[in-house]
Amino acid sequence: MSRYGCRRRSRKSWVHATRLGFTLADMCHDPSASVPMADRDEGPVSGTEFELPTSDGRRFPAYLASPGRPTGSPIVLLPDAGGLHPFYQELARRFARLGHPTLAIDYYGRTAGSRARDDGFDHVSHLERLLRRTMLSDVHTAVGHLRTVTGETPFVLGFCLGGATGLLAGTTDLDIAGAVAFYPWLGELGREPALPAEFVAGMRCPVLGLFGEADEVTPVAVARAFDDHLDRAGVPHDIVIYPDAVHGFFEWHYLDTNRRPDIVEDVWPRLAAFFAAPTETGVRPRSG
Repeated sequence: MSRYGCRRRSRKSWVHATRLGFTLADMCHDPSASVPMADRDEGPVSGTEFELPTSDGRRFPAYLASPGRPTGSPIVLLPDAGGLHPFYQELARRFARLGHPTLAIDYYGRTAGSRARDDGFDHVSHLERLLRRTMLSDVHTAVGHLRTVTGETPFVLGFCLGGATGLLAGTTDLDIAGAVAFYPWLGELGREPALPAEFVAGMRCPVLGLFGEADEVTPVAVARAFDDHLDRAGVPHDIVIYPDAVHGFFEWHYLDTNRRPDIVEDVWPRLAAFFAAPTETGVRPRSG
């Protein structure tokens, strides 16, 4: 586990985030936030809004950001609980400017249709009707679509609710190159119970987990439990804990008020290294 200079604190038990005043009704970023800048830029991109079919005959919104010169692995981007807000479309474009074809998807097509997920979209009533199995089905669809478009096996990268969903997808038979999870939310989803931290022992792909030491929504105890379970399972992984970083640190809501350029400067090259060589992350899989 990479502690990034992190000071050890006493291991705390899992505290349900709603007891801390946070629920998935809260988005992890300020809707007015700007996208974190990367350390390099490969050039212009094009963006396309469209819809993908669900397994039950519905459709869900998606956004494909395509680099003019693809030089990196494709990425399926899974937003936080707010869904496909314009912030995540711009973040997809940022990854595309680094050479990665990036497909960002929404979670609410079954209940909210295809209307814009802008600042006027109230996701709360739709959030309660989400099911993990249908979210996973939509991730499968997105991964299949991006593989068809690019001819390559995509990574999945998610934030909060999307981070946990991407990890959960990595425990299925879905063929993905690796999973990146920013402060993954393991709490209750609608009527479904919270995910136990040990579910990551079933990961079938390399993992990069990025956590905040001061995160009271996804406590640092989750990061340490992930590291332990992934170690025991022999899954290649890197679990990073950033000192004094709160939930949503990568989105600029917190960076605008308590800027952490040291974190952003570490995240981008860490992502690039993972996308380039995910199996060189952390421990090697056990043989047999």
